[in-house]
Order: sequence, then C-alpha cells, then structure tokens
Amino acid sequence: MPEEDKSSSRKAFILELLSGLGKIEGRTKLQKIVFLGQMELGLPEFFKFDKYHYGPYSWDLTETIEDLIATGYIKEEKEHCGDFVTYVYKLSDFAQSEIKLPSEYIPGDKIETLKKLSELPRSAIIEYVYRKYLPERLNA
Repeated sequence: MPEEDKSSSRKAFILELLSGLGKIEGRTKLQKIVFLGQMELGLPEFFKFDKYHYGPYSWDLTETIEDLIATGYIKEEKEHCGDFVTYVYKLSDFAQSEIKLPSEYIPGDKIETLKKLSELPRSAIIEYVYRKYLPERLNA
C-alpha cells in the first residue's frame, strides 16, 4: 500500500475508533486499545508496535494522532488529577460530521468490545498486556 494511502487509512481507522468509543482517556490507554484491537480482535494492522516503557508502543499511531489533532479532527484535552495529567481524546465537532457510516474498519461488535476495554483502569490494561504479550510478541 502506498504511504499516502496507508496514512489516510490510519487516520480513518482512528476516527472510526473515537466515533465508536466517544473518548479515550490517556495516551497509554489509547496505545493499548489499538494494540489489543489488532492482536485480539483482528482489526487491520495499520500500526507497528515495539516494546517501550509501558509495553507496546507505536510511533506511527502517535504520529497519526498528532496529525489528526493538528488538522482539527481530534481534540486533545488535559485533565489534571493531582500531580498527574491525563490526556483525553475525542472527535472534534467537525470530525463527527465527516465520519462515514457504516464503519469501514471496525465492525459494531468489535467496537462494543473496545468500549468495554476503554472503561477498564489503565493499570488493568497494562497488566493484561504485559502478562500476555511481553516480551515475545514485540520487537526487542
């Protein structure tokens, strides 16, 4: 797939994901949801993941999110929780009007599974991913 098409598909995938979930609280949780969607739900493998500080991490995913924020499709909001900042990702009003239904990349039953996953505490998701996937499934 040409790089331009891949980038476009990645962006459409993330927009569908946020459309279905409403929001994702936290950068780490966003990374793990996409990782588990690819590994366990058979979603398109648009993003390559490598071992990083909190488990699987995709530089491509971070770049895609940053592009979508810069172009106004995604809103990144900071929530202060004591000494910590959590980044919350949502579709912008503009993006909500642009989303094409039905989903091209994420079937409805898979969105429901991802929604349940997104409601879990970040620590539970990280623990599950570490237990099941590290280090053998990721590049060292």
